[in-house]
Amino acid sequence: MTAAQRRAARRCRSAAWLLLAGLVGAGCSATAPGGFSQSLTRSRVTNAGMPCTEAARVAQGALYRIGYVPEATTAPQPGTPGVVVGKRAAGYDIASNQASHYYTTTVTVTCSNAGADFDAITDEPLPGALSFKTDFAKAVEIVASRRVQRPALAERPATGMVISIEPLRGGEARGELGVDLPGVTAVRMKIENRTDRTYRFAAERVQLVTQEGGRVEPLDTAQTTKQVGAAAGAASAKRISDGVLAPKASLSGFLYFPSSAYQRATVVLIDQETEEEEGFRVEF
Repeated sequence: MTAAQRRAARRCRSAAWLLLAGLVGAGCSATAPGGFSQSLTRSRVTNAGMPCTEAARVAQGALYRIGYVPEATTAPQPGTPGVVVGKRAAGYDIASNQASHYYTTTVTVTCSNAGADFDAITDEPLPGALSFKTDFAKAVEIVASRRVQRPALAERPATGMVISIEPLRGGEARGELGVDLPGVTAVRMKIENRTDRTYRFAAERVQLVTQEGGRVEPLDTAQTTKQVGAAAGAASAKRISDGVLAPKASLSGFLYFPSSAYQRATVVLIDQETEEEEGFRVEF
């Protein structure tokens, strides 16, 4: 970088905050192919508890909501960011009967035990750049709240063991339990025995696997109380109980785990007659 370029960069950095919060390099520019300059605007959003398996879908959906068409996606993995690139037509060339040029937004998606981080950068200029930060953040929130619908019970097999497990995120736990659970992930469970055999269930045999591969056991009542304090009563009232699952019987309720982003669960049931253990794996 030449001395003149360094001076220009310093001027941009010192002036940016005077312009518009949320504009990265406002008044500064990057050179695009073809020689013209363009401003870059950034929006960064974190969604606690979101697994990698859902993050790419949310990034794509958020781009659609703000008018961009996703064209390239690299799925995120724990420790390896993913990328979603979207484009939007910006002008029309009558002679060629096609868009004269496009705006591009690139979303880098990073996953960890904390959840998913969305770092979006667009070259769209003013006036669109003014609202990009809030528009993208709102779009992520809306798409993330519309979880992928699992098959209804009526559509599932009529026989066998049917196990539903779903970690709740954000305000979902408050909606279900009526209280906030700081530092805790509430996990909704339902086990239906559609077999002709009887099984035993013990909550301590349930494990969740974090985004980074760690295995975690549920918090017991004392641990939950220590973590959430006054909210422990509401949590305990809806905790799933150990029990015996006779044919056609079911158990449902919640288990509580340390707050994290989880990718799957394992459940162990014991055949009452043979004492054999049967393991089940549920992906989120």
